[in-house]
Amino acid sequence: MKTFIFTIALFISSGLYAQNLTQTVRGTLKDKQTFEPLIGAKIIIVGTEPLIGAVSDIDGKFRLENVPVGRQQIAISYVGYEPIVLSNIDIASKEVVLNLEMTEAVNMMNKIEVKANKEKGEQINKMATVSVRQFSVEQSNRFAGSFNDVARMAQNFAGVQGADDSRNDIVIRGNSPTGVLFRMEGVDIPNPNHFARFGTTGGPVSILNNNVLANSDFMTGAFPAEYGNAIAGVFDLKMKTGNNEKHEFMFQFGFNGAELMAEGPLNRKTGASYLVNYRYSTLKLFQVIGINFGSTALPNYQDAAFKLNFPSKRGLTTVFGMGGLSNINILAENADSTDLFALDYSNTYFNSQVGVVGVAHKQRIGKKSYINASLAAQANVNIIDNDTVDFNFENPFKTYESNSVIAKIVGDVFYNYKINAKNMFKVGVHADLFLLDLVDSVYTGPTFGFETLRNFTGNTLLLQPYAQYRYRPTEKITLNVGLHSQTLTLNSETSIEPRFGAAWQMTKKDRLSFGYGLHSQMQPIEVYFKEVPDGTGQTKQPNNELKFTKSHHLVLGYQHRFAYGINAKLEAYYQSLYDVPVTPQPSSFSMVNFGSDFNTALPDSLDNDGTASNYGLELTLEKYLDKGFYFMITTSIYESKYKGSNGVEFNSAFNGNYTFNTLAGYEFRFKEGKKIKPSLTIDFKFTYNGGSRYTPVLVEESNLAGTEVRDFSQTNTLTYPDYVKLNARVAFKMVGKKVTQEIAFDAQNITNRKNVFVQEYNVQSGKFETTYQTGFLPIGQIRIYF
Repeated sequence: MKTFIFTIALFISSGLYAQNLTQTVRGTLKDKQTFEPLIGAKIIIVGTEPLIGAVSDIDGKFRLENVPVGRQQIAISYVGYEPIVLSNIDIASKEVVLNLEMTEAVNMMNKIEVKANKEKGEQINKMATVSVRQFSVEQSNRFAGSFNDVARMAQNFAGVQGADDSRNDIVIRGNSPTGVLFRMEGVDIPNPNHFARFGTTGGPVSILNNNVLANSDFMTGAFPAEYGNAIAGVFDLKMKTGNNEKHEFMFQFGFNGAELMAEGPLNRKTGASYLVNYRYSTLKLFQVIGINFGSTALPNYQDAAFKLNFPSKRGLTTVFGMGGLSNINILAENADSTDLFALDYSNTYFNSQVGVVGVAHKQRIGKKSYINASLAAQANVNIIDNDTVDFNFENPFKTYESNSVIAKIVGDVFYNYKINAKNMFKVGVHADLFLLDLVDSVYTGPTFGFETLRNFTGNTLLLQPYAQYRYRPTEKITLNVGLHSQTLTLNSETSIEPRFGAAWQMTKKDRLSFGYGLHSQMQPIEVYFKEVPDGTGQTKQPNNELKFTKSHHLVLGYQHRFAYGINAKLEAYYQSLYDVPVTPQPSSFSMVNFGSDFNTALPDSLDNDGTASNYGLELTLEKYLDKGFYFMITTSIYESKYKGSNGVEFNSAFNGNYTFNTLAGYEFRFKEGKKIKPSLTIDFKFTYNGGSRYTPVLVEESNLAGTEVRDFSQTNTLTYPDYVKLNARVAFKMVGKKVTQEIAFDAQNITNRKNVFVQEYNVQSGKFETTYQTGFLPIGQIRIYF
């Protein structure tokens, strides 16, 4: 407590003598569809006296000097284009650089009205009309329970369920998290999490550091034709561009690690810049002071990211990358009942390496079009060993080992052409060349010894051409139509997928939208190469011919703006999945449940006879930050069902039936004048989710077998108690002339509620044992910009 008080006193003293603090706001303005700079646009700081304003130059650049520190509103207008009003931009000791894109108006517009404010949360990709929203990095810093992780922040949104403290899986509308596509800088990337298993998309700690990300899009259904190989949702991520005029730095220390970021100019004349970030785990320190983060084992990880920006007269080249290293040794002798990951009398040694590096170039062609080309190399490595030990935790015996690499060369090219303000189209192709080295085996018993699960070295190609067209007959109506196709050369499986979206701005306050899409996804790549004995002493790969899992998406949405900046959004959806892999023999197994936990074991053979369906209703009631206050209330009621090869309908593992989130906060800005004073933000998050599904245990059969036996005729018929959690966050911020300092304190699970993680039957004791999720968890963080 003394340290906390001293730190706050130090922050206050550093700002009390900062007189008339101001900062520079600058950036560029370009046409969204042609990449052409907009010359002569007006940019003003609303409400300043005298008025602070600027006009964009021949390159679309603008600069506003001496902008007062604090929350400001920026208005941008240009004849013939839809105006932009950016509210509550936080001006601090770090320069604000805005790279903005404007949309040509269908009807001529000669003036801007500040009241006609661009809706916050409006998506970046205008080809999406439903189930999409923009998320900001500033929100991921501010929201309680986010851990500075954009995936955990997305769990606040309607239709997204997050009821597992150990992972940041994104469960969208009852779909498996494996159905989510992560795209960064235009290329699809591997699972961007530490300690990630092949075939999954979540993990305990994200490699996607929010400090290097820019505002991005998050989609939960019926997404446009440019996105493929996903049936649940899309994270379309953009990396932040480094400051091209001055060097700036950031240091952060907290639960996620010790972190340093640097950005600045590479060449001030050309505008070239760099941004680089490095983070190293600090969990050892938290373990020493007695904080329980879900495991008695110590997770070690580090990650880095960078982006180099090279603008030219008519183009832009970027070089980018991110990667992470992680390892953990979970030892049976150190585990206790609070460990979420330990197995009885078993040691697990897990090592994961993931990385991607790429280059992208955007080039204007004439005044109405541009072409964009990207090329990236990426790799994901899993090295896993599992040993069993005796009751004295001695005499380890290896039961599983894996040393596998999934690498890819990824290419993407698209051409964007704006015919006029009403019509534009985009065509492109995306290609993933898989380079595989899959080696793993499991011990099956003294008779057969080790059984090879996979032993494959080779490659295969996933090709995805697409085309999409946008038509705006009036400023109130938008129609988007597209066609996506994908082919896997491994087995020549091909899918043709139509996409359609429409939006009608009925009044200034009411909007109606509709979306349809057929979406498909290949199976996790390692599934295709599972080896089984063929009866002749050789092995075969029975899953080579598996088809894509396919899903029809239908979404109907309605949006209304109330007074005081409150926005309501209601969406109803239906998804019909087919060609879902199930077992050839009658059973309840289905790949729709894959990814529900860390277990990635699969049956020997699969075919595509399974079906599933998801349907529900979602409501979002939101007030964006205004005069210090903000809130977001989301609720979803849904069903998620499937049929296995036995023809019986079951609840999917992700059928929680309902989810409810309330997030609210207030930012106290002390009276501004000649002396800039600190600000204080208090934020609360309350989550109430339906309990996780599980399958009952057959007690007598388990006792006879000497191991737990589940009744799969009753798969997912039972539920754990509802998941309830209350989080809070308090952040104290001081803006100085050259330094911005912030100290934050997060309190996770304030009520210390015991949410069930898993319940298992212990044959030795004859009792059911329950492992609970993380209890009360206090987390501190310090961030300094300089």
